Amino acid sequence: MTSPTNYQDWQQKLYDKPWLCVLLLACAHILSRVAISSGMKWDESEQILWAQTLSLGYGPQPPLYTWLQWVVCQVLGPSVLALAVLKHGLIALTYCLAWLAGRQLLNAKGAWWVAAGLLLMPPFGWDSLRDQTHTVMVTAMTMGLWWAVLRQVRSPQPINFVLIGIFCALGMLSKYSYAMLIAALFVASMSVGQVRSALFAKGWWLAPVVGLLLVAPHAWWLALHWGMATTETVQKMSISAEVSHLKGLGNLGKALISAMGLWLIAVGLGYRSKLWAAASSLPLPERSWALALLQRYLLLVIACLLGMVLLADVTDFKQRWMLPLVAIAPLALYVWRPALLEPGAGKVFTGLVLVFALIFLLMATLRPWQGGRKNDPDELNHPVKELAAQLRSAGYDGQGVIVGSDHMIAAMLHSQFPASYALGCTDGHLLQQCLAQAHAPTGAPLLLITRADRPAPNWWDGVKAVLPQHAAPQTLSIPFEKMPASATPAQYQYLRVVP
Repeated sequence: MTSPTNYQDWQQKLYDKPWLCVLLLACAHILSRVAISSGMKWDESEQILWAQTLSLGYGPQPPLYTWLQWVVCQVLGPSVLALAVLKHGLIALTYCLAWLAGRQLLNAKGAWWVAAGLLLMPPFGWDSLRDQTHTVMVTAMTMGLWWAVLRQVRSPQPINFVLIGIFCALGMLSKYSYAMLIAALFVASMSVGQVRSALFAKGWWLAPVVGLLLVAPHAWWLALHWGMATTETVQKMSISAEVSHLKGLGNLGKALISAMGLWLIAVGLGYRSKLWAAASSLPLPERSWALALLQRYLLLVIACLLGMVLLADVTDFKQRWMLPLVAIAPLALYVWRPALLEPGAGKVFTGLVLVFALIFLLMATLRPWQGGRKNDPDELNHPVKELAAQLRSAGYDGQGVIVGSDHMIAAMLHSQFPASYALGCTDGHLLQQCLAQAHAPTGAPLLLITRADRPAPNWWDGVKAVLPQHAAPQTLSIPFEKMPASATPAQYQYLRVVP
């Protein structure tokens, strides 16, 4: 009979080599994304266009993700590969930081489960594969901040305050809602004596100084562009005193359940009776302060969200907004129930994680074929390379400015013509304003293009009003990729304007 101290199985090898698991998963997703399509979804296209220039701010989102995308595009070009490398590099970083945070309190198996718990939260495990950018970045910074704080409480050192300042700053440069997380974590920390003492140990001032220095340039930009940076987010939250609080509470509950429901089901199936075994033979020395910190933090988050509904009349919540706030819940679970970490426990949970990792990889790989099955093509079905080839045959040399009737077609073409400057302009009447706001080169040749599957009504009428002397647009009809031969082909209208 194998003793608990010598307990080994194939799953134990996963826990002992977590970095290998993360690397293999990231590489598989990068290869899959590059192989399936040259098309780009909403957030991906946005990044390709924003990353054409370096700026202190980009519309309603903080700039950190775009800064990193700019760096990657300098190496790999404005391509699907550049998008996939950054996205899955950040996903891998999130898993690694979650593992490091878990390792401050738990054994190797527990730390693996803390990171794996993120995969079972659909806003991270699935939505981040489809079309997420800033949410991935802010989740990585969330786990990094928890790692730095727990590390400081366990072993106070000035370097930890530098890390805390860095992760606070990078989190704010990822998503403005990160401020709620910082506030909740700070208040929870101040309510636990050992944590409070550690966070005000020698060198504590390094955290705010480092954080403020890193945030200052963008904060200055934000102060000058406050309306542009906040209006869209406020609209998405649907703040309205005319709608009942009951609707707001219902939407909040749905967002929390959709963010954590799959993970909670897997926990219930994976541990069963162990969940109610409070006593454990496994020592957890840090439990006395860690449990209080984690519980109070999660309670404060829930209180803040309820306050948004009851006091600020917020009625709409997205599940992706919940992700950074509750991403630490798996760590709280294992600190609350150390019995789950005992040898032999959790085999089913680990199996479920691996199954869903493969399911999500398969779903991500089959996305373009889904459009064919439903006879409903989307951006991943666009024949981007063939479209570029036909434009070249028609005489377009890839120079000048590409103006699309939406930013997705503009970004897709920019990936094929990297020497161009691309932008989206949804109203043809505003062509000159779009060119001016995007700082497009004055007097450069233009390629104007629309797509039939995402029509922009009267777009060409608007362009004609601005450029009355030019000819009518030409039409290209190209079969969608990974669609049945009988499907309606993709149709594009384009016009080349050479000064």
